[in-house]
Amino acid sequence: MAFVFLSVLEYWPGMSKRYLIGHPGVGKTARLTERLVELIGGGVRPDRILILVPQESHAQRFKAALALAREAALASREGRRAQRARLGQPEIHTFFGLAQQHVSLFFPRIALRAGFADPYREPVWMNVEAAQYLLDRIVAPRIGEFEHLRMPRSRLLIQILDDLNRAATMGFPLEELADRLASAWHGGEPRQQAYRAVQDIALAFRRFCLQHALVDFSLGMELFRAHLLAADFYREYVAARYRHVLADNVEEAAPIIHDFLRLLLETSETAMLAEDTPGGFRVNLGAAPQSAHALRLVCEVTPIPDPRLQPGAPDSPARFGQALMRAINERAAQRALRSSAVEKLYDGEAPTHYWATMVQAVADRIGALVRSGVAAREIAVVAPVVEDVLCFELEERLKRYGVGAHAVRPSRPLHDQPLVRALVTFARLGYPEWAQPVSPSELARALALVISGLDVVRAQLIADAARRACGPGGIVALPSLDEPSLWDRVGQPFHERYAALRGWLTIWAGGHPAQGAPLDLFWYELAAGPMSQPGFVFGEDAEAREGCDKLIASARAFREAFEQADLQSWPTGESIHPPEMSVLGLPPRPEVAERVDAGQAYVIALMQNVLAAEYAPERTPDVPEGSILLAPVYTYLTGNYRSRYQFWLNVNALNWHERFYQPLTHPYVLSREWSPGMRWTDDDEQRASRDLLARLVGGLAFRCGDKIYLAASRLTMAGQEESGMLAQALRGL
Repeated sequence: MAFVFLSVLEYWPGMSKRYLIGHPGVGKTARLTERLVELIGGGVRPDRILILVPQESHAQRFKAALALAREAALASREGRRAQRARLGQPEIHTFFGLAQQHVSLFFPRIALRAGFADPYREPVWMNVEAAQYLLDRIVAPRIGEFEHLRMPRSRLLIQILDDLNRAATMGFPLEELADRLASAWHGGEPRQQAYRAVQDIALAFRRFCLQHALVDFSLGMELFRAHLLAADFYREYVAARYRHVLADNVEEAAPIIHDFLRLLLETSETAMLAEDTPGGFRVNLGAAPQSAHALRLVCEVTPIPDPRLQPGAPDSPARFGQALMRAINERAAQRALRSSAVEKLYDGEAPTHYWATMVQAVADRIGALVRSGVAAREIAVVAPVVEDVLCFELEERLKRYGVGAHAVRPSRPLHDQPLVRALVTFARLGYPEWAQPVSPSELARALALVISGLDVVRAQLIADAARRACGPGGIVALPSLDEPSLWDRVGQPFHERYAALRGWLTIWAGGHPAQGAPLDLFWYELAAGPMSQPGFVFGEDAEAREGCDKLIASARAFREAFEQADLQSWPTGESIHPPEMSVLGLPPRPEVAERVDAGQAYVIALMQNVLAAEYAPERTPDVPEGSILLAPVYTYLTGNYRSRYQFWLNVNALNWHERFYQPLTHPYVLSREWSPGMRWTDDDEQRASRDLLARLVGGLAFRCGDKIYLAASRLTMAGQEESGMLAQALRGL
């Protein structure tokens, strides 16, 4: 691959500050990488270049272009240019990653002014698991104030953290939370009291973090906004450090990042920013497209034409997407939507009656495509929500065609993942001091998952034998099982693997004193030891190894925050039991405090179904050969996936446009664009839903190459009838 160092200047002679706007797939990121190549090739010091991306996986194209550009510069005959190409690396950051790095760098300078009790104590950055665990301890005494909301406690914690994050990224004080939320509610006093409780809890959480030098996402962004962006010393640092700026998908950033970009535009020599339209899919995570649009005022705006929409271009999903967006925004239900690039998997306007029939129709059409020569990995199935039952049903129906389903669900709670549950089961066996017996069914599922070839039926035979050997106290350690009759039924190879696993757990439990060895070390050594041997899952399944790595990283970050806050002697009152034991998600709390180590606390947090923290891999995970991609709509869009064929499931569903039930937070009222004191009405909700739906379907269509298949059922999985905005807009198709 050859680069022409002046290619970008051919597009824009005299370029200084450019703002690219265009649909997905028209080459905006390619032009950013060309600009990077031009800078390196022109002799710019790489360490004076800043590249901002929305998430880690987006950085790969820039890294690949950088490697080739450096090779070309080093091979050139211009000695000075080659020397400069060796001077460091460009900084490639996610939006939050850069803020975290700069807050850490300048922490000694801002800590006292920010209110930290010990400004000389190095801070610990908390992941979402640690933040939710800590917040739960603060919520516990006031849990009764939220009983009328009737939602799991884990959802309560997530919404309070969301409020903290929004206050920081939008730039309003926590003391305004209750009043802002109240403006979106037209009901009675109990909800108003809940809003005040949320504000009190958020402030208490912030005080605790400042007292113990703990920094969660919200505090990190608050430090960046309030104590760096406005500081003269930081402005001087940025001006000297970053002379050239490249930023992709700025519409996905929060206003605080746009404030930083505005600073860069004032102090840098050159800048090139790119915006996807339609975009701004991370609205629920703070994305503010309107805030990004303000950056256009200080740049030269360059629209990138889309050849798929030019007169005379063949019919395409992109053209259909543009027409569908217009139909949604104009409420033109009867607008004719004609496209050869779209096909309904049902007759006329009447969708398939049953949900399972719809899934079967999708599987049959995927099978037909694969048999016609289409690679399975070029097919994507998207839905507003991807639940376990959908994964199972689609996988089972695709098996007859020899096709797999690769599900990507980053927001899925860790403990919902079978591998994580298995590793938690073995942790309870490896730490007998926790006094948490394992049930036979838990042990059977864990053994079947980690021992290759062992099905659940035979694993249950092993687990039942273990229960009999352990007696009425339950399974607190794997017993020796040497009965020949058992292994004659199960299979002798499984005896050897069981014995290897038992031997390792016995050595671990006996060799590590109570509350001594970290849980993340336990999982690391378990994965690197018996689990990686032939006959175990990690020796054969790379995806399982990646899942374990994520769990280890999560547990390690949790432990560091736990120890920093000295939480060992906080009242826990928790037992490792299924959360269904309480309508609030937790069993009752005893009044007597008990000492708990970080590992046990982490397992408790997992059992509460906290959301998984995201640990980005070094590269975007590829869809395996022979498998289709199955993902929620938001995951597909924010993951920057592209597909030849897309299947849109449940197009009748309301959750294509309706927000999830979140009574204690609000993505629009808690935004910079919303004026305090204004009332949020049903008309506002409809307008916001319509706008977001149009951007979602447009974003999907512009990321599809050949054809979109629409699938619907009259009855949902729960047996209810629905007809949402998307279904109404599609009636003219």
